[in-house]
Amino acid sequence: MDTVYDLSQITLSLKSNEKVIAFNGFIIYQEQKPAGEGVLKISSFTRSDWSGYLTLTFIIDTDSAPGIRDRLTGVFAGINETAVRRFFPGPFETVLRCPMDSLSKSGKWYFEEINIYFKALKGKERAITEQHLIPALEKILPFRFDPLEWWDQHPLKAQKASQAGPPAAADSLKDTILNWFRSL
Repeated sequence: MDTVYDLSQITLSLKSNEKVIAFNGFIIYQEQKPAGEGVLKISSFTRSDWSGYLTLTFIIDTDSAPGIRDRLTGVFAGINETAVRRFFPGPFETVLRCPMDSLSKSGKWYFEEINIYFKALKGKERAITEQHLIPALEKILPFRFDPLEWWDQHPLKAQKASQAGPPAAADSLKDTILNWFRSL
């Protein structure tokens, strides 16, 4: 076999068809105390037969929480088909974890991506996310999520640009990323 496949190019090609639908911040808890923070980006992809998947991209600030990076792989291992199935109604199919942290060149952030596949997703993304996904993640992970911000409910970029100022020096990485998503 002489064909060489570039998996990063294949992944980027697939991701170009995903549609960002929501994002929010979260706090990571350890022994009932805040131990770090991050941002969750939720994208969706639906097929012509109405099936599809939600892609959860977790971006976690590890620079402000020394030692948390070592725990995160184990924390995310808890998101598997068995753990997730009990939170979703009939259309749920499977879960595929795509650990991205080893691909990251940043020692300050931890990345994790999880795809959750559904037999019927089109038009149900919001209900599934609000009623099932976020409550399931809060039961499985030691995270507490901020309210979801829906991509389709943001003012136009031009309106926000006139209202936005430069980022404050005291902004956390989480706030900086959330503000960046809001500016898109």
